[in-house]
Amino acid sequence: MEMMKDLNEDAYNWLGEMSPNTWVRAFFSEFPKCDILLNNSCEVFNKYILEARELPILSMLEKIKGQLMSRFYNKQKEAEKWEGPFCPKIGKKLLKNAEHANICYVLPAGKGIFQVQERQSSYTVDVIGKHCDCRRWDLTGIPCCHAIACIKEERLSEQDFLPFCYSIEAFKSVYANNIMPCSDRANWEKMNGPQVLPPAYEKKVGKPKKTRRKHPTEVQGKNGPKLTKHGVIIHCSYCHEPNHNKKGCPVRKKGIKPNIQIRKKKDVALGSQEPSITQEMMGTQPGTSTGLLNEVNDNMLSVMMAESSQPSQITQQQGPLPDSIFIQQNQPSTRPVALTTATKEGRAKITKAKKKVGSTTKKKKVDLTQQEEDVASRKKKRTSPGNQ
Repeated sequence: MEMMKDLNEDAYNWLGEMSPNTWVRAFFSEFPKCDILLNNSCEVFNKYILEARELPILSMLEKIKGQLMSRFYNKQKEAEKWEGPFCPKIGKKLLKNAEHANICYVLPAGKGIFQVQERQSSYTVDVIGKHCDCRRWDLTGIPCCHAIACIKEERLSEQDFLPFCYSIEAFKSVYANNIMPCSDRANWEKMNGPQVLPPAYEKKVGKPKKTRRKHPTEVQGKNGPKLTKHGVIIHCSYCHEPNHNKKGCPVRKKGIKPNIQIRKKKDVALGSQEPSITQEMMGTQPGTSTGLLNEVNDNMLSVMMAESSQPSQITQQQGPLPDSIFIQQNQPSTRPVALTTATKEGRAKITKAKKKVGSTTKKKKVDLTQQEEDVASRKKKRTSPGNQ
């Protein structure tokens, strides 16, 4: 808890307000044989009946009854395939704890009491009383790794120390009773009782919610869980008064404009009241008057109006600029375009080259055949009987 206080003091205070029986395993009861901190079993059943919850009451009960009826039958068939005295999941947990028991060092003290050393921690185990200082054996009923190490030291079986609730016989007894189907509603006996009417339906605004209400800490945003605005004082965007918004603003409903000036307008108003630089300069010079200032201003305005009436050089249309001699003499030379089969010129050049290569190969073949014929004729002349 001290480490939690150093990390987050708000979480420390929140847990301090809750009862230890709800979140500390040291205060859990040993009777139910369960060490789960969450309500996962309720969440699983809630999802199991999710489709049935949207139906009316009678249809919902019929749907849930049909689901449980088939569930009981499936569990009975599943239990018939199991072998051994205990359920398979309990056997897997025992094997997992037995693997961790290999790193435990056991020291017997007598009368079923042992001291177990695991790494840097020490635990006291009572095999007869089925107790361990880690409290895993006490809460779940399944021997922990320290208890299994002591049981192996005594050459006993771990399954002999399991409670009866984990046996296959107890599992079969839970699902022994079957849920029988009901007859059709037309065959029901009429009891002449009061007519059962559905509850009064009150239509609410908006789409009805199907999911449960989540805790504020469960709603995740882009940067972690979203925080609620509970306790935050809101301000109106119209009159900037607290504890109401623009929609419920009483000043806006009465049609009264708020007495709020924008900051930019204030700055402009204050700036207009300040004297200008020319006024300060003219006010400091001796022998000046307002009439002289007015004459100067009139002359300046007349000059500006005359200049604006004349067409400027920018507005006149100008022709293209002449090319200089340097640009004309130093223009870049056109690069040769590589001939490819995509153009007609490239295809024609390639076909000409192929034809030349074909003609040269034919000439070579003709020359070779003529040489071979000459050699053959010479051999015949030599081998002829007249020459001999």
